[in-house]
Order: sequence, then C-alpha cells, then structure tokens
Amino acid sequence: MILIQQRYTSPDPRREAELQEVRETNSVAGRFSRVELVDPGTSRMSFSDFFRLAAERFPGRTCVIANSDIAFDASICLADKILAAAAGPLLVSLTRWDDDVAPSMEGRVDPDSWTFYSHSQDAWVFVAGGLPPFESGFRLGLPACENRLAFEAAAAGIAVVNPALSIRCRHHHASAVRTWTDHDSYRGPLLFPKLTTADVGDRKALVVDRRGWRSRKSAVRQIGDFAGLVRGGRESSRPREN
Repeated sequence: MILIQQRYTSPDPRREAELQEVRETNSVAGRFSRVELVDPGTSRMSFSDFFRLAAERFPGRTCVIANSDIAFDASICLADKILAAAAGPLLVSLTRWDDDVAPSMEGRVDPDSWTFYSHSQDAWVFVAGGLPPFESGFRLGLPACENRLAFEAAAAGIAVVNPALSIRCRHHHASAVRTWTDHDSYRGPLLFPKLTTADVGDRKALVVDRRGWRSRKSAVRQIGDFAGLVRGGRESSRPREN
C-alpha cells in the first residue's frame, strides 16, 4: 500500500508542527510500503493530478491519497482487503477522525430513515490505474471537493464506500489555521456517502444538488440515478469566484 500526499510547508509554526507530526507518523514502518510526498510548489493539487501520478508510477498497486494533515494507524490495511474483494472499480472515501471517540460527525440525516450521510472525507483509497475516466479536476483541501469527486465517481459507475467506522484516518488541526474561505466551496451536485464498517459495502448516498448558494435540494438516490444532475452539475463545478 502506497501513501501519496502533497508536501505543504506552512508559514505558521503551529500549523507546520502539526504537518511535521503527520509526516513522522505516516513514515512508521508497517503501514505503507512507500510514502510519496509530492511538492508541486504553491498550488493545490487536484484529484486528477493524484490519480494520474498513481497510475504512472504505481500501476495496479493500492494507493492512498490524503490531505496533508491526515495521519493513519494500522486500520488503513483494512482498505486493501476491501479493494481486493471488490467486483468492479471502487473508491474508498474515508471520513476523518478528529479524536479517539468517533469519526467526524459532519453531514446530513435523511429524515425518512434517520440514516447519517457524511459530508466530509479526507482520504481516498483505490487501485492505481483501475478507475475509469471521470471528472476529477477538483483541488484537495477546498470545501465540498470530496463531495463533487464522490458524485462524479458514482455517476461514472465507480462504487463509493465510506468504511470510516472501522478505518481511522486522524485529523491533526488543533491550530485551526486555514487558507480558504466558504466562497471557495465547490458547487454542483454533491454526494454524501453513508458511514459503514469495513464489513458493510453499502453504496447508499445522499445527493445534494447545490447549484446556487441559497438553493440546497436533497434527495436519497440510488447509485446510477444521476443522469439529470450530471448535465448541469459539471457546468457549476468550479469554486465560486471572490
């Protein structure tokens, strides 16, 4: 299993200390056979950048991409087993853990079933070169980037699962230093995957059609029932301009 992260050096000493702790934690032997820290300069990398890099350098290998402030423990190995058992293309999209109690409870609840759908994921696991082409030019670290990615992946026939109840990717951000605002958030149809354990490959999801800033339509949809949303969603996939 290979971990790929963007190397980011923060000018804030508190933030940089957190990022350094993450790098040291992820370098512990036994979790990853290789840790690849990519330095593209000052720009944020997009998911498509990571997918392309993984396919070129590590074809057929299980790869993990994650935000720069995400560290892993041994539970990440469960993702490899999930991918090995998959019948088709699969993207494991993991909600972060902000503490040792439970995954981050950011998301929405379907009022009919009282099922929780996570709106925040910070790590993604896949087989390099094993995903079909799909729109993934969303920059990591910006609000709703993960939900736009998840929607486009599911619309392309990729199974999106979130077994974060079993797999702990730990968020290191006590400094609360941020370099984005809410105006940087992606628009378009957003997919919130259901939180499950590693034993439950549930593809159920809540889709929020976020075209405008005041309009938020939501509905529980079956995977593949996205034709009407995809056409308009890609036109409004970029973050709002300041």
